[in-house]
Order: sequence, then structure tokens, then C-alpha cells
Amino acid sequence: MKAVLIQDVQNEIYEDVAEFLKVMAHPVRLKIIQEVSKHRKLNVKQLTEILDIPQSTTSQHLTKMKNIVLRRKRKGIEMYYYITNEKAEQVLTLLTCTE
Repeated sequence: MKAVLIQDVQNEIYEDVAEFLKVMAHPVRLKIIQEVSKHRKLNVKQLTEILDIPQSTTSQHLTKMKNIVLRRKRKGIEMYYYITNEKAEQVLTLLTCTE
């Protein structure tokens, strides 16, 4: 019984990690993480200008990342995005390591 519970917990952890990696597995999303990490918080307009991609594309990627990697907070009429999952920054650091 105890082994089954441990296996269930491990499976849930693997599913969570797989979902996280699936969300991160896109070049634009990695760039978004990099920029939000650098600036601490950004809105859609700022990200669109920095990444030089359409606003609709930026919004689609932010939607996929919301609640898994990023959170958003309203400030006036703007929504600002910030990183809530420190693993996102760790993955980015690992992937951009030049050694």
C-alpha cells in the first residue's frame, strides 16, 4: 500500500515537471522568461516591443505560461507579468550556459 502511494506521488511529480517543460519548450517563451527575469515585470506592450513580435503572438504565449511559469497583476489598465516559478529562471540559466 505504501509503495503504491509513493508511486502515485512520483507519477504526479513527473506529470507536473513534464507540463512545466512543455510550457517552457518554445524559443519565444524562453525569450519571454529571459526578458521578464531581466526587468522583473513587463506588460504585453513592452514584451511585444522588446521581442519584435505581434501582440497577438505575445498574448498567446503568455496565456500558455500563465499560472505555471508566470503570474499577472493589474496596474491601472495594464496587466504586468512576473515570474513565480524559480525553476523557469534556473532552466533558462542552464540552457544559456556557454560552458
